Amino acid sequence: MKTKQLFVLAAFVLMVFSLSSFKTETSIPNNLDFAEYQNGLIVYATYKGMDGTGYAFEKKAKNGKVVSFTFHHIEEAALKKYNLKSEALVGSLFKITFNKDDNFTEETHDDKNTITDLEKS
Repeated sequence: MKTKQLFVLAAFVLMVFSLSSFKTETSIPNNLDFAEYQNGLIVYATYKGMDGTGYAFEKKAKNGKVVSFTFHHIEEAALKKYNLKSEALVGSLFKITFNKDDNFTEETHDDKNTITDLEKS
């Protein structure tokens, strides 16, 4: 009889521990500022030149598709390293360090991704 009770107790304890390991999704309130920016993100991309709104780059994604993106903001120190207005750098591979704004919305289309550093690869 005691063996049966121990078995039931052990099963109950195991069930409690296994169910307690599941996490529920928590939401972050919109008024918190610490989740706005991701600093120091890095991407390796080929410079395609300046378009009407910023500095255009391309990279090949893991699935083989080419991804194009434009940085509209660049810090002065990074801009001084390379003259991105020159056609001589088109086709060059760069290591781009940037800050990403997570508050981009489809309504505003105001991304604030800012290049903070450039290194030619």
